[in-house]
Amino acid sequence: MRAAIIAVGSEMLGISRVDTNSLDVTRHLEEWGVELVRKSVVGDHAADLAHELRAALAECDIVAVMGGLGPTEDDVTKEVVSEVLGIPLREEEEILERMAALFANRGYEMPESNRKQAFVFEGHGFLRNPRGTAPGFHLDFDWEGRPRHLWIFPGVPNELHGMLEADFGPWLRTLGLARRFWRTLRIAGMPESLADEKLKPFYDRYRETPVTILASRGELSLHFYANGPEDSAYARLLAMEAEVREALGERVYGTADDTLELVVGRMLLARGESVATAESCTGGLLSGRITDVPGSSQWFAGGVVAYSADVKMAMLGVDPEHIQKHGEVSEEVARDLAQGARRRFGTRWGIGVTGIAGPDGGSDAKPVGTVHLAVASRDHVEHRRVYFAGGRENVRRFATNAALDLLRKVLSAGC
Repeated sequence: MRAAIIAVGSEMLGISRVDTNSLDVTRHLEEWGVELVRKSVVGDHAADLAHELRAALAECDIVAVMGGLGPTEDDVTKEVVSEVLGIPLREEEEILERMAALFANRGYEMPESNRKQAFVFEGHGFLRNPRGTAPGFHLDFDWEGRPRHLWIFPGVPNELHGMLEADFGPWLRTLGLARRFWRTLRIAGMPESLADEKLKPFYDRYRETPVTILASRGELSLHFYANGPEDSAYARLLAMEAEVREALGERVYGTADDTLELVVGRMLLARGESVATAESCTGGLLSGRITDVPGSSQWFAGGVVAYSADVKMAMLGVDPEHIQKHGEVSEEVARDLAQGARRRFGTRWGIGVTGIAGPDGGSDAKPVGTVHLAVASRDHVEHRRVYFAGGRENVRRFATNAALDLLRKVLSAGC
């Protein structure tokens, strides 16, 4: 079956709001094997919504509309659906009484404008909304001789989510379609183009297991899915995952919701070790990512943001000759930072990061985007010189990825 999603609301056409509701609906459609072929955002204009609704009904079996069910004048979804389908609206006493009681419990008299939320489609039921005042709807009808299923939900995220769980998901399950199961692998230290090259042999071999690669600031997410009974679908997914892991090697660092900081934390915990950070160009972003992990105090001692040369020398013991001879952005200083962090906090491992995030400060020898990373223990130091493009924010984020990944690889090597 094919589906379309229509998000209604002029605010989502601007820069202040993003349509996240569609993701929640998409998750349910994909889980139960429905193919999403159309997704759109429409402003609060009746003619535009009517046009989009007709287009969606012309090509899709299931259409989900979200938003436009409020009490204000620009909430026009029910009126548009009524006109397009030729189904009149009627006032539902149960909804009206419930709304009046809700307002009374809060010490208010229900505004007259809220009465429009009590109108439902003649000859059709409605979806109760325990989290708000606007009901939802599920309408079954024929459109140009073909059966159609129209779902209409409130645009308030928690109200929508409640109806998806209570009504939409269970209904999708009754369709008896081949269910979809997913696997996700997290990849670090590999450009998207190289990952695609290495995965090309799998595209033909696993035609029934489509692959999607998503790139985000120095990391890749590899998503692949299979439809069918759970046992056979997972068997295909696990077989493909094993081959992909072999092809990509140590670049695969986790699955599903894993992050580099979470994986590194698990490794340190398993070894009974801890880490400290010394950051220059990343300005605390690395330690911030680490402390976002619940329980990171068990393996992260602390960090120093050493932006000036004086602080690097005074707080972390960076050798003044290294700065004078090689500059603050250099292998030597990165190594000193890592060792200084380790010594200052009494940890097994230290991470040092120094670089030129931009937009100024670069040179021919050290262009903007140059970053030196070091991971150090008492008897071992690993260094990487890396280069990142894409502006200051990207350079800083990419640098934290690379630093965490370097520590992960050092730990994986058994150092």
